[in-house]
Amino acid sequence: MTPHDVPYFVDNGAYSGKFDMDEWLDTLEKAKTEMPRWPDFIVWPDVHGDAEATRELCESLFHRDAPLLPRRQDFNRYVAFQPGLSIDELFEFATDMLADGIFVGGSKRWKRAHGPEIVARAHDEGLQVHVGNPGGEDGLVWAYQTGFDSADTTTVFQNEYWHYLERLEEATEETQTPTQDTCQLELTESVEVV
Repeated sequence: MTPHDVPYFVDNGAYSGKFDMDEWLDTLEKAKTEMPRWPDFIVWPDVHGDAEATRELCESLFHRDAPLLPRRQDFNRYVAFQPGLSIDELFEFATDMLADGIFVGGSKRWKRAHGPEIVARAHDEGLQVHVGNPGGEDGLVWAYQTGFDSADTTTVFQNEYWHYLERLEEATEETQTPTQDTCQLELTESVEVV
């Protein structure tokens, strides 16, 4: 983890299909002790594209008596919403996990179909909402217009798609262009959860 003093969040490496609890906990500890600022939020472990498997994974790793789960003042904790459960079931899951926010994952099609409903309900319940890769040239504009509180810009910086940011600036009053330092912090070394 390279120390920097710009906004970031800590994901869990699930997009790669691998999750290592010890590595994730080590990354969280480094975020607290080695970074000039703490992450805006962390993402509970999930299984990309599978809400039921995500719920089962979290239930196997955490329970109401687990030391990470009780509401603490260190990190804002987001649960990942993935396709496969109803929106009501996803929000029940978020409540069970004592989530501070929602990370909307899944396919672009699923995000676009359910994003507006998720954002409206989350905001009604006092939760922040982040969208993982909003997809495509119009993705950041869509995320902004839908009301997401934040959006993943990793693809923009990895591929130098600066025109995505230009489109967002054209659609908003925003004048401060993010830098590569403000993109998502991903775990780089993971092993598959068995």
